[in-house]
Amino acid sequence: MKMIEKRQDFPESYYQETDPGRRQTLLLEALEREDTEENRIRKRLWELRYKKFPRSREQQWTDGYIKLWMSLKFAAQYVNSFFGGRGAKKDVYKLLDELEIRQLMEEGQETKDLLYREFYHGACVYLRICSSDRNYSSTILGMVPMKEGSVQEKIARDIYESLYVGVRFAQVEAELGLFRQAAKEAFDDMIPAQSAYLQRMIDQG
Repeated sequence: MKMIEKRQDFPESYYQETDPGRRQTLLLEALEREDTEENRIRKRLWELRYKKFPRSREQQWTDGYIKLWMSLKFAAQYVNSFFGGRGAKKDVYKLLDELEIRQLMEEGQETKDLLYREFYHGACVYLRICSSDRNYSSTILGMVPMKEGSVQEKIARDIYESLYVGVRFAQVEAELGLFRQAAKEAFDDMIPAQSAYLQRMIDQG
């Protein structure tokens, strides 16, 4: 399920687009043309995923899936900690409720399929951010860029720590199994050279 680079018709254009506002426009236009159950589910997923807070800088959108990923990454840090990490777990549970992931997972197969595709899209967004962010892909106070292979290995470790270690620590494997699966597929599609590296960490974990 690779992210399509060439502009396509809806829904391909919707899953190609990364900007929340433009995604909303594409979705609303599609609903005007065809008010289907599938598009209504997409709209619900969009509304759950994205928020815009009045006090945010330039009223930028907040991506709930990126917030969830970062919360899991934070939770993973408490695995071998003397402190319990209760607050980190609570942050994960709060996001699960806000994104209604438990409810969505209990609905029909069509909802789960579209949720998986949205998870995949969110993972691709996150992986692109990591690949292009200078701070993420550099060492020594952000002054020395890492080699491409090292950046890719860092991203693989990020996925493992967040979606395997963090998910296990927060005890949300049932709720986030689909998210983990989508992120793994996105990584394999976007960074195939390090697919075996990530798989070894998973197998050894």
